[in-house]
Amino acid sequence: MATKDHAPHEGLFLKIFKDKENTKDFLREHLPHGVLEHAHLDSLYLENVSYLDDNLRKHFSDLVFSVRMGYEEFSAAKVYLLFEHKSSPEPLVGMQILRYMALQWKEMYDQGQTVGGKLPPIIPIVIYQGRGTWQARASFQDLVEMPSKAFREFVPDFTFAFFNIGKLDEGKVQENVVLKFYVALIKALDSPQLRELLPQLTQGLYESLGQRTALEYIEIFFKYLVNSTEIVDKKDYAKALDKLPEGGDKIMTTLAEEWKQEGREEGEQIGAIKNSQEMLIAAFHNRFGIVKPKLTEKIRKIQSKDTLHSLFNQIFVVDDKEEFNKLVDEALQE
Repeated sequence: MATKDHAPHEGLFLKIFKDKENTKDFLREHLPHGVLEHAHLDSLYLENVSYLDDNLRKHFSDLVFSVRMGYEEFSAAKVYLLFEHKSSPEPLVGMQILRYMALQWKEMYDQGQTVGGKLPPIIPIVIYQGRGTWQARASFQDLVEMPSKAFREFVPDFTFAFFNIGKLDEGKVQENVVLKFYVALIKALDSPQLRELLPQLTQGLYESLGQRTALEYIEIFFKYLVNSTEIVDKKDYAKALDKLPEGGDKIMTTLAEEWKQEGREEGEQIGAIKNSQEMLIAAFHNRFGIVKPKLTEKIRKIQSKDTLHSLFNQIFVVDDKEEFNKLVDEALQE
């Protein structure tokens, strides 16, 4: 089960790339020519398989597609899509890709999908829509420290295709309206231009897609934005949805539920931090006696639950209250 933090990012990715036409258009513009000349993209098929365990599923979404190649011996080469959704990059994504590829090949071997003892090729693709620039180490060997070149022949050597959505050339996705707005939104996520983009998105999708499909995409785009940026507010969403002949009120109701849930979770988090602060103050009182107002004020400035928990554990092992005061001061400087 995905966490709430994961859900909007995952939902946007899956909505876009589970659609075969979107994925086909993306691959047509971004795979190397040497691969495209052999791949029959019209045969693209979404496989009902995932190689993520429960722990990794909290951070990733994976999709596996098969596509027929232009020669019989490899009739179903695999195209693997891994989506990294966190705002901070994953430095060891190459190691995770290697694991998924090995699991895929093992499954193909067990199912007899080999020709002359050889396995079909796998094309690993990483799609990143997080904030900031991520210069991913696309070569696996770059992840391994080797004393000399002689070690290279013993270390797996492969690369994966890496796409930072916020850095893509918009001109390459103009022919697909969904991909066009996907890239445009990610690029404008922290920019005031996002306000101007929302009405264009609602109108553009509604005019280009069928009513039902357009409303589905608009809702998933807007739910993602509600959970990802504070650049736009309720008035901006309402103004954009007013461009729709119908269906905008239903989407606004869905967004209102998102805001309610967000408010409840924020309230719960504030309450948990306040409770941790009071427990820490009480623990100090039990160990050292009177708590001076200055220390109480410092503790209540700490807004990290993890930091408060760490200080709570330390209060039982420090030698005196001066040492504990020093730890509090250090926590406030972080």
